[in-house]
Formats: sequence, structure tokens, C-alpha cells
Amino acid sequence: MLALLAHVAAFLVTVGNPAGPIVLADQYDREWRLSDDRGRVILLIDGDRDGNKFNSAWGRAVRDRYKDAGIERLKIAYVAHLSSVPAFMRGFVKGKFISKDPAHPSGRILLDWKGAIAQQFGFRENVSNVYVIDRDGFLRYAGSGQATGADAEALFRVLDGLLH
Repeated sequence: MLALLAHVAAFLVTVGNPAGPIVLADQYDREWRLSDDRGRVILLIDGDRDGNKFNSAWGRAVRDRYKDAGIERLKIAYVAHLSSVPAFMRGFVKGKFISKDPAHPSGRILLDWKGAIAQQFGFRENVSNVYVIDRDGFLRYAGSGQATGADAEALFRVLDGLLH
């Protein structure tokens, strides 16, 4: 067990280090690469089956706070952590994300079937996980929670520094 944990920890990107490459496809099979948005601050909001109920609250809180200053320099990308979905269920699950626009203004949800984001940055189950990548591709924040109180304030401190 210790060897497995050491192996996983060896690949975990920590705050202050390059985020590395990220390539995911959305529910419409359109590919998104982190490198496509270089020059913008990226906020990844990632949730599993139970944690995704907080994703909209994170997005709304960030859009509300930065609507007058900085939102155009910020890309919010929603990610569905789907590594626990069996292969035979993927088509069905993917279909659930088609036209799921109300909670996601972009209408686009990146489908992470392998749990790549979780492996890259760490992940807490049953809550939303939020990651900030700066204009140069460095991870500047990794946190999780329900988008309330201290959870949101910690994220806002980082975004304030990057967007103002």
C-alpha cells in the first residue's frame, strides 16, 4: 500500500509547479486542451457524482465576484470526474450531459473518464474540487468544498491576485 501511495504522490502536481498537459473531451466529443487557453487564468471545477451538486455554486460565486473586473481574463471549465463509471455505462452517462446548460453557462462539461485531473492535482470525494492555473500554466490553487465561507474566500484570495 505504501508503494502505491508513493507512486501516486510522485505524479501529483503541487501548487507553484507547472500544471502539465491536460486534454479532455466534452459531452459533444470536442477536445479541450489547457494549452489552448494559455494567457488566461483557468479555473477547473471538478466534481464526482455527489460533489457535482456544488459545481454550480462555485461557478456562480466566481462569476458574480469578477463580473465587473476580470471575468474576461478567466476561463471557467467544468469537469465531471467519471473514473468510477464502468465502460459499458459510458454512453448512457455521456448522454446525461447532453444539453445540460442551466447549471453551466458555457454548456460544455469536460468528461474525465480516467480521473486524470484527480491524479494530477489531488481530489476529495463528495465535494467540488477547484484548481486555478495561471496564465503561464502553473498550478496556483488546489482546494475543495461547497463554495461557502472559508472555502470560497481562499479561492478568491488567489484569483484576486491573478486577475487584479
